[in-house]
Amino acid sequence: MSITVACSRIDRSATIPIGQDVPDYDMCSLELGTTDNAAGNARRRGAIRRRRALLLLHLGMPDAPDVRSVRRYLARVLSDPELIPLPGGLRWLNPLLGRALSSFRAAPAARNYQRIWTDEGSPLRAVVQEQISALQAKLPGQMRVFCAMRYGRPGIAETLQRIAALGIEELIVVPMYPQYSGTTTLTTVREFYRQIKRHKCRIDVTMRSIWYDDAGYINAQARLIHEYVRAHGLTPENTHLIYSAHSIPLSSIERGDPYLLQIRRTADLVTRRLGWPSDRTSLSYQSRPEVSNGLRPTTSRVLADLSRAQRMQALVCPLSFTTDCLETLDRIQTRYREQFEQNGGRFFACPPLNVSEPFIAALKNLALHGRHPVCPHDIEPCLLAAGRTPDPSQEKAEVPIDSLVMVGMSLGSSLGPGQGPQSAHADSEEFRKIKKPRCDVPDMLRAVCDGETVREALLWNTCRRFEFYGWLANTADDAQRAEIVANIRRQLFTHNGKMDAPDVNVLYGPDAWHHLMRTAAGLNSGLPGEREVLQQLHAAQRLAERAGTGGPLTDRLLAHVSDHECRLREQTEWGRFQPDHCYASISRIVQSIGLDLPDCRCVVIGGSTTSCGILEALAERFGVARRQLTLLHRGHGHGGHLKMLRKAIGNGRRIRVNKYDETAAFRAIAEADVVFFGLDRKEPVLTAEQVRGLRDFTARPLAIFDFNLFGSTTGMENVDGVRLYTAEELEAAAAEYARDMCAGEGFARAAEAAGLWIRDHVPISPAEERTCPTR
Repeated sequence: MSITVACSRIDRSATIPIGQDVPDYDMCSLELGTTDNAAGNARRRGAIRRRRALLLLHLGMPDAPDVRSVRRYLARVLSDPELIPLPGGLRWLNPLLGRALSSFRAAPAARNYQRIWTDEGSPLRAVVQEQISALQAKLPGQMRVFCAMRYGRPGIAETLQRIAALGIEELIVVPMYPQYSGTTTLTTVREFYRQIKRHKCRIDVTMRSIWYDDAGYINAQARLIHEYVRAHGLTPENTHLIYSAHSIPLSSIERGDPYLLQIRRTADLVTRRLGWPSDRTSLSYQSRPEVSNGLRPTTSRVLADLSRAQRMQALVCPLSFTTDCLETLDRIQTRYREQFEQNGGRFFACPPLNVSEPFIAALKNLALHGRHPVCPHDIEPCLLAAGRTPDPSQEKAEVPIDSLVMVGMSLGSSLGPGQGPQSAHADSEEFRKIKKPRCDVPDMLRAVCDGETVREALLWNTCRRFEFYGWLANTADDAQRAEIVANIRRQLFTHNGKMDAPDVNVLYGPDAWHHLMRTAAGLNSGLPGEREVLQQLHAAQRLAERAGTGGPLTDRLLAHVSDHECRLREQTEWGRFQPDHCYASISRIVQSIGLDLPDCRCVVIGGSTTSCGILEALAERFGVARRQLTLLHRGHGHGGHLKMLRKAIGNGRRIRVNKYDETAAFRAIAEADVVFFGLDRKEPVLTAEQVRGLRDFTARPLAIFDFNLFGSTTGMENVDGVRLYTAEELEAAAAEYARDMCAGEGFARAAEAAGLWIRDHVPISPAEERTCPTR
């Protein structure tokens, strides 16, 4: 997405991209920029076909295998601060270090490239041209396909100039690294956006930067291995399968790089799809010279261990390499082969995906429809070992749902009830009376869940819903059940002796389960399909465990919900629509005020799931470097929620405080350009008097985004240079985003398909249904 931004730190205006992603919906009819609004609106009204293109991004290869060309190529690679990070004050040394290292490594590297060079030139370039041709034949209409190299040629800058010269209005970008890493995806994406900004390209960009668990990619990788082992007569009984991935420094993982988790997940999903036994499978890493302290074990070590164990047949699959390059053609095909065969073993090397038919189809679907994550519970080992005995631990216990009850209220959905149970909705003022701070929830749950009438319970307490889900001890007597529910209503909705919400919704059994499923899928949200809903539900589960009101019934129910939600998105077009609520709220306001977030120092206050969503949106969608992020939160130094916060902040600064009015909190706010409140509490934590003395905000303004429905600040409208955006304004921005999405092509069809899928898999109140369906 592109907008005209009046940059506060440079004396000019520039058309720059906002974030690394735009929503997966309606890539050809939605104009979100503030530039040329009239033209954008005309295009929407007239449904004029926009010129679209697909851009594949690779790391690259040298222009030729001679020492001079290789030295020039290595200098660009080794000067990249994402690859060889130096302290902030020493980054000016990166180019000098790159040139020095390339002088020493050019000659041996040139010999390696000479071994793999072909009569057609670079093997990478040849395969990429085949990929372009194959994709061009499959993509619709006049959609063009281009490629660009991060370090080689054609470069990103010259490719963007070609694209702009052709009048392309919509560009879908796919970095050809399925697993996200700072050493591959991030450096390439940042360079892409830097060139977009530099050349003032007015192009709407859709970035497909993460696809490690995409169903099409997983299936393509598994089928490629299956075809190879079948052609060579290999079986799990006589062959050990090694997934070989490129290595990155351990320091990158410690700073929050998700590569290790994603490559492990990819290997696990491919193994399940293939049906290869896990005890005959290894994941290892190919170390490069610049990775002195990389991931372990190395592929060389795994091969050596196999030789010592007298397992004399090995199959190496280049898991993270989608296209032939030096790592696959020289290191795997030559060096690892020589190492293993010298010890008397038989070595097999599966090629990369290159231009295999399933992979080209997967790339096409990824480009047009976005990532479709695989649900692990849905994978069947249908390619190999189909007759193996299933693992009993993987079988799911049934969940009796006759005793399930939902008592609560929520704000209205953008879609209405659809195929779900009918329920009333609160307006904003009514909901504010109902909503409770997170810190009050444990005591409320303990008061309701006495073990005799209510066995287990959780409270789904967010900025849009306040819903209690509990398991009643006695459901045979309707009168007794009504009495229990009346007591729950009194405990949750009575304040100072007065009922805050007389029209509370109550749903029983399958109706409660059906409503829960629709809500978890985002069909009952103000921003349909939003990704945070399921995270909020699991946060409610953790809070119930802390209160002592969780248990096996609740755990199994939520496992079913997660499984169904994953399969729903995979099996219907609803998987295309996964907007991010924090991104949707912030992006509309950022566009309207011309705020250049990647250049801002950002502080996020609060340890909620909303705070995690804000951090992820800033880093992954707006392109804010995590070193520019600060997280202020209260809480203990352990627990699953803290792990989630650590992952979200990455290598940013994390400050744990006892109170939000401590000196450390004020110091962070004084240094910030933007402050985000992800709190859930009634008492404000920041007043105008506290803010005024921090700095001169008229010289350097401060923007405050407050997601707290109760309000985290007071008196900010009286402070010059401070602009506050309240929860109501953020909700209105998300609603505007939702309206555009709902009007987009294919949305209504996808929402209807999702509702029908849930109706078929989670029936409403049938007398014969007594358990949650397991598949």
